[in-house]
Amino acid sequence: MKKSLIKTGICLLALTSCKESLLAPVEKPPQVESIMSAAALTDYMTVTLKNVKSNKFLEVGGNPVQNAKFKDNGLLQQWETSMSGSEVDLWQKWHLIYQTTAGGIKYYHIRSLHSGKLIDVPSGTNVSGTVMQQYAAFPLLADQQLWRLVEVTTGQYRIVNKGNGLALSVAGGATGNGAQVIQETSVNDTKQYWTITAIAADTYRDDEVVRFFYRNSASLGSAAFDQGNSIPLTWGANNGKVLWVTQDAWDGSQVQSNGMFNCGNFHSYSNSVFIQPSKTNWNPNSAPNMTINNSTSGKPKQIFNIQPGTSWTWSGPGIEIGDKVWVQCGEGNGLTATGQSFYRLTQSSGTQWVAERMMPNGFAGQTAISYSTGLVKPGDGYVYAFGSEAVFFGYGSYIHVARFPESNPLQWQYYNGSTWTSTPVAGETSKITDARGSNSVAYLNGKYILMTMDQGFNCDPDRSVYISTSSSPTGPFSTQIKVYTIKEYFKEQYTRYYTPVIHPEFVNGRNELLLTYSVNFSACGLDGCEGAYLDPYYYRLKGIRVPYSKIGL
Repeated sequence: MKKSLIKTGICLLALTSCKESLLAPVEKPPQVESIMSAAALTDYMTVTLKNVKSNKFLEVGGNPVQNAKFKDNGLLQQWETSMSGSEVDLWQKWHLIYQTTAGGIKYYHIRSLHSGKLIDVPSGTNVSGTVMQQYAAFPLLADQQLWRLVEVTTGQYRIVNKGNGLALSVAGGATGNGAQVIQETSVNDTKQYWTITAIAADTYRDDEVVRFFYRNSASLGSAAFDQGNSIPLTWGANNGKVLWVTQDAWDGSQVQSNGMFNCGNFHSYSNSVFIQPSKTNWNPNSAPNMTINNSTSGKPKQIFNIQPGTSWTWSGPGIEIGDKVWVQCGEGNGLTATGQSFYRLTQSSGTQWVAERMMPNGFAGQTAISYSTGLVKPGDGYVYAFGSEAVFFGYGSYIHVARFPESNPLQWQYYNGSTWTSTPVAGETSKITDARGSNSVAYLNGKYILMTMDQGFNCDPDRSVYISTSSSPTGPFSTQIKVYTIKEYFKEQYTRYYTPVIHPEFVNGRNELLLTYSVNFSACGLDGCEGAYLDPYYYRLKGIRVPYSKIGL
């Protein structure tokens, strides 16, 4: 299991003041709310649902420190306003998503922002009194997940299932916290009336993306891994496909019948690549691993060979140029980085590609700046490579930038704060911005986007994800905006988290940016095993979507 590479920072005696300056909080604008009449409902909106009788909110039940609010079959309940600091918890926020019209009636999915799952009638039952649940969206529209909104008075609605005609209700008309939300025959009772209030669009978990990484088939290859950079392809037979590049990966053959890994098993390979057939196909069984025919370790699914005298090669961001894909890789031994390289993959219409290790100018022995933060091709003839330099004892980073012409990927130029030079320059004078401990840079809508968060191996108290933007690869970047707080737990403690990545190619028609981060088989001070097993959930990517409007895109 991967541990962090914590480098000694330069802020030895002034650590506290340095970190406070770097991590200054950003105030959020006040939340905009309005009670919605039927005429004002739109096809896609973010809302709260408050029961009229109890004046309490619909939410997903279960203990958050057991990750229960993320899971399929999580039962629905009501609760008073649930807050983390000044923010309403996402399990009390919902999307109304128009899906279809039948008989002149509009039907919606109702999706939890916290879990990305839908309000669902268990097994589609028509039994009155059944407690409602959340569940993953079915591949095809299912009546048990479709709801019509019947306005009984301005802003108040009965929410009725398409499949069985029963209405959402608070069991027994109870007014206390934790009362279950059930389905019942419609009656004129405010226990079945819900106030729909529109609120500001917010970041949410993309459950379809999360489930894409549940790869338990031995025939596929990578079953659990960290990092997860994506590279969209346009060349030849691969046009429309996407490469997913991982670091340490367990193979599907290691998954036991209970869906777990045996405790004590180590990952199968230090890196891997698998091929998604299209940007909209999120079926994990459709995305096979890439292989190579020149493996130095007898592991053809390990695409980037481990070099003599080292113990790992961790692949990072990549970019397609013509029929080639270029991927930055870090190399090291134990917990020490020894250098980095730039691999050239030659595309094939199949799954076996050719991988060649290259060394651009300035790469030999370069460990101060790791150019693993992002590769961006904005269309000006250059590719911009972003790197992170660890400072402040791993709590922060300087972000640096280099570039190379698309016509010559081995001829790098490095920005020194004012001009481009032939060798990298570390330190504060050459940085383009400050960041937290773990970072990603991408490009969309004419802006360079920085995703940054604390390095979660360090038991940091701030578990938030931040975004800032710039119109230039050399900055300046805007003030960082908090867009999400990670609420993943392991043995009821915060799990470790790291390796953020931005995926701008996955547009969904709703102006929402896809981000991922990794979690790990441990929490601070806790062993990764749960009895005899390791749960792959804790070595898989988690996907979230951020509205463009929240970050100025």
